[in-house]
Amino acid sequence: MLNNLFLAVGILSVIAECSLLIAWVSAGFRYKQTTSRYTPKTCVIVPCKGVQKHFSENVKALCSQDFKNYKVIFVVDSKKDFAYSKLNKLFSKNTQVSIVVSKFIKGCSGKISALINGIKQAGEVEVYVFADSDIKPHKNWLSILVSNLDAKGVGATTGYRWFFPYNFKSLFVSCWNMAQSVSLFYSNYNFAWGGSTAIKKSLFEKLEIQKQWKKGFSDDLILTKTVKSAGYTILFLPGCISESPVDENIIGLIKWGTKQLTWVRWYYPSVWFISVMGAVGLKIVTVFGFIILIFGYTIPGLLMVSTFFFEFISGVLAHRIFRNHTQYSKNRFGSSLAYGLISPIVFFVLAYNNFFSIFKTQIKWGGRVYKKPKKT
Repeated sequence: MLNNLFLAVGILSVIAECSLLIAWVSAGFRYKQTTSRYTPKTCVIVPCKGVQKHFSENVKALCSQDFKNYKVIFVVDSKKDFAYSKLNKLFSKNTQVSIVVSKFIKGCSGKISALINGIKQAGEVEVYVFADSDIKPHKNWLSILVSNLDAKGVGATTGYRWFFPYNFKSLFVSCWNMAQSVSLFYSNYNFAWGGSTAIKKSLFEKLEIQKQWKKGFSDDLILTKTVKSAGYTILFLPGCISESPVDENIIGLIKWGTKQLTWVRWYYPSVWFISVMGAVGLKIVTVFGFIILIFGYTIPGLLMVSTFFFEFISGVLAHRIFRNHTQYSKNRFGSSLAYGLISPIVFFVLAYNNFFSIFKTQIKWGGRVYKKPKKT
């Protein structure tokens, strides 16, 4: 009886892992680079707080796109912020660039306040692009991101970040970032990543996203929910993936991951629930598999611990998909084998993030504390 029960659990875990592999294989075929002559007048709005690693290189890249019809607005909290003086020094003679001091809007996050203040200064444009100051986009990032807004049914387009590895810690961070990104390829489950998102101004105003922002804390998840609820899709573009500097503080990364999943729980509970069930459930099964192997349940135990093998394969597949579909040199991506070998460890960390996001009641972000917003 017990053997049959354990066998059933083992088979289910293998099916779940096979589903992940199929999702990655399908993702590799789903994306095809499209070209369009759609070059609308665009405003890139970039909230800045402090000067992070490679800040100057990042903001210069944002202002050096191979796209003629655009301007950039950097929004800072105050003139005392180090970012303000740095931006003034870099762009004082650049008429394409504006630097705006944000006014905090009660009821929403500091980042959303910055975005709204940037929008007020955008003027007559056709497209808003929201970006973070910790990405270093390639020269084609903006043209790919914006041109695809012309596709039928697309409400917003989005890219993602990539951490290029140069040692074990950076490899771990990069693999962690990659492991949870398969949902981006599927419009039913993906989201607009706030570090690289574009939306037509007309749709932004039609859906009253600014009004929704004023009542919440997570700019990208609110935008995602609003766009999808109106029947539009979010189009993920691997060609818009941008280089981001690696913070090698793994403990800090784990805490940050739990915070991010808490945002998802607050604003996107259906996707969060699937994530928790998959990540935590499979790791419980894996640990249980080792236990029952000790007690002689060989076949069920091997099926349960086979999750390590499937996660190795998914790590290799995911790495090759991103390497082949981004705009960066393949030589910078490191070894697919290395990503595969570290993936099983990363999945335990993701299970940790998912599990503790269940209990988190508040988030500390940008010097402020946020609690779950009340439903309105």
